[in-house]
Amino acid sequence: MKTNKLIYKLAILLIVTSFSLSSFAQGGQRKKILKDKIESQKIAYITNELSLTATEAQQFWPIYNEFSDKNEEVVKAFRKNNIEDKNVNPETISDKEAMDMADDQIIQAQKILDVRKKYHIEFKKVLPPKKLLKLYQAERDFKKFLLKEIKERREDRKENRMKR
Repeated sequence: MKTNKLIYKLAILLIVTSFSLSSFAQGGQRKKILKDKIESQKIAYITNELSLTATEAQQFWPIYNEFSDKNEEVVKAFRKNNIEDKNVNPETISDKEAMDMADDQIIQAQKILDVRKKYHIEFKKVLPPKKLLKLYQAERDFKKFLLKEIKERREDRKENRMKR
């Protein structure tokens, strides 16, 4: 149990450090470095939460990485469409255009669900049921943790700006 807490504390420390180090990078390079660091922290977090055996890890990570790539692809498309939709005033478009946009949102959401369903089947082949459930919980918990960190960093920056 002490090992799990130590790993968790190290993961948190690495995340905070990665945010600090990423501030020294520039532009697109900064985003890439930050994304890579977050991804490595996510891997450490999931590994710790799932307590994967060597065999499970060997089978799981290639599937998870593939899932992550596919999921990111469809989520980006969904977000892009949503951003475009937000720039449209529903009052100024035709009913057909409004219906097409609404239908497209459902289609995009279904694509995200299809990816999750496909990889859920793949995960079931390599993980026992309890670890599969832990995977989904770990993903949610990591997102919450990351959002909390981002919020705290924004608040800190805002406070620092106000002090100047």
